[in-house]
Amino acid sequence: MSTRTAAQKKSIRLTVGILIFIITSIVAGIVLQVLTTKPDVKSALSGYSVIWFEKPRLIPDVALVDHQGATFSIEQFKGQWDLINFGYTHCPDICPTNMADMNIVHRLMTETGEADSINFWMVTVDPARDTVEKLSLYVPYFNKAFTGLTGDLDNIQAIATSMSAVFYQEGTGEGYTVAHSDNYAVIDPNGHFVALLRPPHKPQSMFEALSIMMNAWSGA
Repeated sequence: MSTRTAAQKKSIRLTVGILIFIITSIVAGIVLQVLTTKPDVKSALSGYSVIWFEKPRLIPDVALVDHQGATFSIEQFKGQWDLINFGYTHCPDICPTNMADMNIVHRLMTETGEADSINFWMVTVDPARDTVEKLSLYVPYFNKAFTGLTGDLDNIQAIATSMSAVFYQEGTGEGYTVAHSDNYAVIDPNGHFVALLRPPHKPQSMFEALSIMMNAWSGA
């Protein structure tokens, strides 16, 4: 009788041990799934004027020069986030407004300690007139931390197309204008094009959307 009781106790202990192992495994699996599942960035951005690309897009390597005369490489888009505005110095309305809005975004990110994680750029869509000298006077006027880029038309067209930016000249002579799309492009730290900030542009909303992207990024 005592032998059967001992066997029963051993069986109970074994059963309890198996149940504890199963429960522990289930809990560990749930915790692991929570820790490894990427946040749903697209859903988080649904209330903003943002187009989020779940599959990041590559940017071609083009030969450009910044507003200080230094050679630019797309490698400079890597290692941090990048917010890119396409515009030109002769633009009468949209461009200066966008540059001013970008300055506010920079200030908001400075206040939250995020400014060191993102660079701000203006790529000209009017390289014929926007020389290095011209950009060196225009871009720092809005913020000395911003960088202007220029180059030949083919390279400008290539990088603009890769970031879904469209532009074309209207009119002839010295007073021509350049029609262009009104979006900001967002580049992740891998140097990939991941989002468009579409109008209407509100600096506070832009700041919040960028923060969502930056905080959710896993490096993948």
